[in-house]
Amino acid sequence: MSTVEIYNEPITGRLFVVGDIHGCYSLLMAELAKRGFDFNNDLLISVGDLIDRGLQNQECVGLIGKSWFKAVRGNHEQFCIEGFLDYNIARQHVMSNNGGAWFYQLNNHIQQQIVSKFQSLPIALEISFKGKKYGFVHAHVEQNDWEEFKAELNAGGSESYRSPVDMALWSRDRVYAHSSENQYQAIKNIDEVYLGHTVLPRPMRKHNCIFIDTGAFHTTLLTVIELKGEQHGAPVSVPREDQSDTCPGSNGMGNQGEKTNA
Repeated sequence: MSTVEIYNEPITGRLFVVGDIHGCYSLLMAELAKRGFDFNNDLLISVGDLIDRGLQNQECVGLIGKSWFKAVRGNHEQFCIEGFLDYNIARQHVMSNNGGAWFYQLNNHIQQQIVSKFQSLPIALEISFKGKKYGFVHAHVEQNDWEEFKAELNAGGSESYRSPVDMALWSRDRVYAHSSENQYQAIKNIDEVYLGHTVLPRPMRKHNCIFIDTGAFHTTLLTVIELKGEQHGAPVSVPREDQSDTCPGSNGMGNQGEKTNA
């Protein structure tokens, strides 16, 4: 697994990004049909958490490797990777609303196959398309410089609590930071970064970070956005933090899926 993947394949059609799918395969297919998605030419990027909570988890796992689909790793994919070998992590995965019971009901061989697929997913993905450079990460970018962020991830090291990989998969620091704080600013050396993980009533922009998890597994609202590059001028129209009528997580879902020690 390359921690950071630079996607260099030609994109002959349109480029889309989708929020956390969480086992809602049929909902994803319906949203793509609404947009006339061309499976031969278009490309869909997932910000991770393909699985858990919804009912069509193996169908969502099957998206990995499709020519029209790319994903970064989410914390729920990480749950499977760690829970496969660690009983205590597995217990966390199946508890409360984490929704991982389906995985441990599979035989060991199928679990191993799924873990191998999840291990192949990058933590961060970068795509240049029609004059713009897009980044995709599941939860959080700690640095205010995309190149520094990639360097931290590529430096390797453990996936322990608050490590670069751990924060990219689990942290909510940037999305929860108040606009008056100066710790997090627009991320340099990237045009836009798309993230999920924190359930919001609608997509929200903070500087050049767009958070797009709208809780598909319980709201049936799955966010799919077409990224048009600079061809159409203005950036994607998403409410900014100070325009949102609801704070992150205020729908009661903000902390679900967290590690017990996070």
